[in-house]
Amino acid sequence: MKIEFLGAMGCVGASGVLVEENNDRIVLDYGTKPREIPPKFPLPVEKPKALLLSHAHLDHSGGIPLLVKEYSTPIYALDVTKDLTELLLEDSIKVSREEGVELPFNEFDIKQTIKNFVLVNYNKPFKIGNFQITYFDAGHIPGSAMIFVETDKTNLLYTGDFNDINTRLLEKCEEDLPKIKNLIIESTYSDREHPDRKREERELVKMIEETISDNQPAIVAAFAVGRAQEILLILAKHGVSYPIFMDGMAKKATTIINKYKKYLREPEDFEEALRLVTYVKGRMRRRLVKEAACIITTSGMLTGGPVVKYIEKLHKKERASLILTGWQIEGTPGRTLLETGRFIYENFELEVKMRVKRFDFSAHAGRKGLFEFVKRINPEKVFCIHGDHTEEFAEELKREGFDAIAPLANNRIFEL
Repeated sequence: MKIEFLGAMGCVGASGVLVEENNDRIVLDYGTKPREIPPKFPLPVEKPKALLLSHAHLDHSGGIPLLVKEYSTPIYALDVTKDLTELLLEDSIKVSREEGVELPFNEFDIKQTIKNFVLVNYNKPFKIGNFQITYFDAGHIPGSAMIFVETDKTNLLYTGDFNDINTRLLEKCEEDLPKIKNLIIESTYSDREHPDRKREERELVKMIEETISDNQPAIVAAFAVGRAQEILLILAKHGVSYPIFMDGMAKKATTIINKYKKYLREPEDFEEALRLVTYVKGRMRRRLVKEAACIITTSGMLTGGPVVKYIEKLHKKERASLILTGWQIEGTPGRTLLETGRFIYENFELEVKMRVKRFDFSAHAGRKGLFEFVKRINPEKVFCIHGDHTEEFAEELKREGFDAIAPLANNRIFEL
């Protein structure tokens, strides 16, 4: 078996791995690099037999229309991943156009891509040429998978993005795995731990309640897929009594996730939580900025979406709050706001007097979880990708006795 890394080497974004055995080729993920203009995709590949998609996030799925356009490649994924990928790909075209950038595919290509999906299930092996494939639950977002690839001679596990702890929304990743010889592991948080999640939940609820008691709106910026639903469940579990609204792409994502609630940790709890929510429509925003309410909205890094309008209207209000619920990539308006207190977006800049705070509700394994995962699996070889500190992670794993490497542009093709 030969593997060739196509992206996400020493960084997050443009994930892609080519796996080859006896002239059969499959690709694991084919993403794009977030916030890059012009957009960056993985290295090109010769015609593959299939694309195996771990989950819907654009850094893993954003380039798949290129493979469908050129080769009519079938895309293997779970049913919820298909629907969420369609939502995110369509939005990527819209956002790119707003930024004056044309992607190398259009709406027609996305429709063709969605037609090319072949649906799979967790824990049900299937064959593609010389490969036997099994998808295991990765616990990252609904439908996310770790992909196990077997041939007669060897095997590998590609983690995609995974989480090793239960969240309100999802069970942690599958732990009952076969014997793994080669592990391709994400390294997003290899250099740091997450704070205590229960404490983060309490602090989030407290901040929103303080804002509401001051008769002001609390704006919760969240990623549409996974994070917005997690925040909603946190609020429901804490028994909040104030009105909750949802805006932006989070509405469509929540509707899709509710359709596939069989993948959730507590499907009935999610249904109950949805009863607390009102979807923002039409001119409701004008009214909401004057009310004591919690508004969960996109985008999570303040790069667009309704959150921009809310900040425009509320930035001078010292008792209103703006709550960030995820990592803010360098160069995003969210990161700039945290570092400078100023919201810089397209052609305007605002001094934000609102109460601003970031909470960590990550859907990735933290440093300790990554090391424990490798130790539990005990593979013969480890490849560290999808992180800003992959080389350091590989060096640390070597010191623990593992044969570990961080693929880079000049060292990215390996025989297993």
